[in-house]
Amino acid sequence: MEVNGNEKPRSYRIKLIMVLFTCMFIMGLDRSSLGIAAPVIMKELNIDAGSMGIALSAFFWTYTMFGLPAGSLADKYGAKKVLAWAAAIWSLASAATGVMGSITGIIASRLGVGVGEAAVFPVTAKIAADNFPSKERATAVGWYLSGARLGYAATPIVMGFLIAQYSWRLAFIITGLGSLIWVALWYYWYKEKETVVQEGSSVTTAEKTPKQKTPWVKLLTNRASLGIFLAKFCGDYLYYMFLTWVPSYLVMERGFSILKMGFYASLPFLTAFIVQPIMGYVSDWLIKKGFSLTVARKGVLVAAQLCASSIMIVGFVEDPMIAVAILTLNVAAGSTIGGMMFTLVTEVAPKGMTATLTGSMNTVGAIAGILAPTITGFIYKTTGSFQMALAISGVLLVFAACTVLFIIPAIKPIAVQEEQAEDSATK
Repeated sequence: MEVNGNEKPRSYRIKLIMVLFTCMFIMGLDRSSLGIAAPVIMKELNIDAGSMGIALSAFFWTYTMFGLPAGSLADKYGAKKVLAWAAAIWSLASAATGVMGSITGIIASRLGVGVGEAAVFPVTAKIAADNFPSKERATAVGWYLSGARLGYAATPIVMGFLIAQYSWRLAFIITGLGSLIWVALWYYWYKEKETVVQEGSSVTTAEKTPKQKTPWVKLLTNRASLGIFLAKFCGDYLYYMFLTWVPSYLVMERGFSILKMGFYASLPFLTAFIVQPIMGYVSDWLIKKGFSLTVARKGVLVAAQLCASSIMIVGFVEDPMIAVAILTLNVAAGSTIGGMMFTLVTEVAPKGMTATLTGSMNTVGAIAGILAPTITGFIYKTTGSFQMALAISGVLLVFAACTVLFIIPAIKPIAVQEEQAEDSATK
């Protein structure tokens, strides 16, 4: 990392967090914009609810497919180029939604958004691993990931205003093309040259890590990897169920008006925006106080998972406002889970494979994005209630906590490289 001679490395890293925070905000807005505009689009283009449901899920098709390759590309060609191209792809695809005249075109644009956004989490995890020492990493990850939560909370306001003032078409064009400003900023500001993180507080330069063949079988079947994949799936099941069904739950089962639902559906994400970086700081603070990396990371993660599991009682609470309060706790805890999972993967990934392992983890999580909305809808159709769907999410989070405690071993880098060297030596 090239650091200006008059600029302290810590100052540079703070600026980097701000730039990544902005990236996450834009990603969150472009990801969730179609859900806000859907009623208007359905009316204007005469699209039925079933077809719009397919369009809303189309994002996850490519998001699931391209997460792992995007991470591998970032490890091979660098985070700067991959993130710049990815952001350009999803920005242009989101803008293209505004010129589509059929459901087929809208689905195609959402597939493009999924392709671009599939790279975000793997690439930013690599950037965090390359630029932040372990004792600062959870705080950094928590801060920049909170940008996505703020983006989700802002989407109803931003898209609602643009749709009301102009049209849904211009709303997509303005937000999509506006995102390209960030692409230019990133490409010309971020300097990815011989980055090495020291475990102190400085960032120095050295030779880049030599490119190496990824030992896929050993990397993906390692005990730590498998535990991370399971925990990620369970945490993302709650996350995607909330994004896709909880707003409808508040209207259909709690009797909220659309306006009231909009406020209370945004409140959990605003809370998560505050809580996520705080819990990242707590995890780093534990390290500075002498606790082991394992205790600092797994302890905060398990506590968040158990808090989030309280969603299983929401369906049995009579008072709607108590239900909202619990849901707010769930999303805040769920966001902490997300931040800690991405921090955890940077700690266990072998050198030069952070984005690859993160992409693999995010692909598993994206499968939950496909399953959670479908299973929840089927349960509601069958039972006429969201109680069982909410309970399943809670049980999965208890299982995730057990996975972190008993399957994921002590936190340290996976030793596939040493094993690979030994294999070579014996041949």
